[in-house]
Amino acid sequence: MLTKRAPEIILAGVVLVLCLAAPYTAKAQDGDESKAIKAEQFIKERPAAPKRTPSTAKYKPGAKSPNEANATPPPGTTFMQVGVTFWRFRRSTAGDKTKELVEEEDGGPSEWTLERIEEGTPLLPGQRVRLSIESLSRAGYLYVIDREQYADGSLGDPVLIFPTQKTRDANQVKAGRLIYIPSATGKFRIKPSEGPKVHVGEVVTILVSAQPLIAPEQLGAKAIKLPREQVESWEKQWGAKATRFEMAGGAGQTMTEKEQAAGANSSQELTQNDPAPQTVYRLAVKPSDPLIVNVRLMFRK
Repeated sequence: MLTKRAPEIILAGVVLVLCLAAPYTAKAQDGDESKAIKAEQFIKERPAAPKRTPSTAKYKPGAKSPNEANATPPPGTTFMQVGVTFWRFRRSTAGDKTKELVEEEDGGPSEWTLERIEEGTPLLPGQRVRLSIESLSRAGYLYVIDREQYADGSLGDPVLIFPTQKTRDANQVKAGRLIYIPSATGKFRIKPSEGPKVHVGEVVTILVSAQPLIAPEQLGAKAIKLPREQVESWEKQWGAKATRFEMAGGAGQTMTEKEQAAGANSSQELTQNDPAPQTVYRLAVKPSDPLIVNVRLMFRK
């Protein structure tokens, strides 16, 4: 379970393994250009920039995926995309344009810079990370749920970590608007919890709905538990297979000033000229159904 610790939020998990509600995973490959998709196809719903500069970034689908560049959704469904970028904290260098001050437990603040990492990148205990989420196709309401994952495959109780009473007015999403989890200045720090079961990671569920799913008065000052059967019914009802697309050459790129500003200011939106998410998930869903994505963070053995 995600808990507060000092100014940080402690998050169990070390390997970032992002997948959708259905057990479908895939790793991007660089060799097959016929499957590459240009970034502009994913960010076309963002606001246009005054002077358009098409992105040269490309995405590759997983090795087991069909040629998704020309795929069509099944009848009665439409393609929806959600973008997620995993940001890893590293010590800043003189050449970094964006830096953040982090209060150290054993001393004063130090400067850190956030860089992109691909899904599946192993992280060591103590590593600081942050997630940014962008609903690329649908305007709606964002909910983020956390569950502990154990060695026997079972999951812990679901806990709603976003929104809270403090952030309930900030959970409306659309293309171009970044939502940072745990916050625009917060961070997860990788650390396993202790308990009777072997805790191997976390499952963080990202849900985007066209209509609110939880009444504002039900939100707590901090994270709140949700009924297990409620979350499981959402997954059963709306879960869908998806193709994962990874930005070629995106890993290692540092957060830009626009990305940093967009996270801190809800009125600051990314345009079609700004960087696209590192990882994009495409789902074929009914127009009225929410999107549901499971982010699995696993311990490194």
